[in-house]
Amino acid sequence: MRPHFFRARLAKAGPFIGVRMFFGPPVIDGEELDRSPRWQVSVGAETTSHAVLMLGTDAVPVEVEDVLLRSVEPVTEAEWQYLVAHQAWAAEHAPNHPKAEPRRAVDFNTIPLPF
Repeated sequence: MRPHFFRARLAKAGPFIGVRMFFGPPVIDGEELDRSPRWQVSVGAETTSHAVLMLGTDAVPVEVEDVLLRSVEPVTEAEWQYLVAHQAWAAEHAPNHPKAEPRRAVDFNTIPLPF
């Protein structure tokens, strides 16, 4: 089965992050385990996949364990790769960037001006 790619928010006013839903063995810390396949989702730049709760027959991840995905929209694989790479960059090089902590809402009063 082909993976599905989405962009979603982890907080009500949070930044968009990349979400990939796939059917396969579990992935822990970037390593695929020898287990039975299941529907899973990788959220943003995390290297561990999570089990998925499906909503009806739609291929849309609704709830990932303790994470509620908001504003879920399908995207292309290229856009998903960009979102994941941008979040990883922000976490390493720009800790004050909203994508560095996607579980928090964006506070527009504390974001530095781009100019």
